[in-house]
Amino acid sequence: MAEIEQIRVSIKRPKDGLDGKVIGYIRSNPFGLETDYSQVITTTLKNHWLPLALFSSGLRGEELRQIGIWAISQLEAQISLIRRTCGIAPDPLVVTSNISAQASNIVASDSLSVLGIISGDGQISSAEDEEQDNEDDDDFISPQKNQEMTEIKRMFGWNNQNRV
Repeated sequence: MAEIEQIRVSIKRPKDGLDGKVIGYIRSNPFGLETDYSQVITTTLKNHWLPLALFSSGLRGEELRQIGIWAISQLEAQISLIRRTCGIAPDPLVVTSNISAQASNIVASDSLSVLGIISGDGQISSAEDEEQDNEDDDDFISPQKNQEMTEIKRMFGWNNQNRV
């Protein structure tokens, strides 16, 4: 029977440093899962690096695409967990891969109306203030901006065929 070649990884960090705190947290089995510590580490590495590692080894096509989709979904789940844990509201302008384009547009527009819009100087203005400002600007939307938005939507696959 042939022996499987293995790679050994050993990491030592001071307990008081950030790296040590992260490693200690993972070793503490924070979610009560019956998963080995080394399995959590390798899963974390795969979530972050597997698509790039496989790409560099020559994998292309649908299989790489599917692995990329899986990795992105894992990372998005982690982002969601971090946001909830840290009390960070989702960014209404970011579209995640697990939400259809139309649904994300609805979520983004609803979020903007609830949260207000952050101006360039970091101030938050209400939706009512923006409506008053927009009434004055309605005649000034350039056709070039409309064309740019059409191109951006086409790049992301948000063309008219995706609408319900």
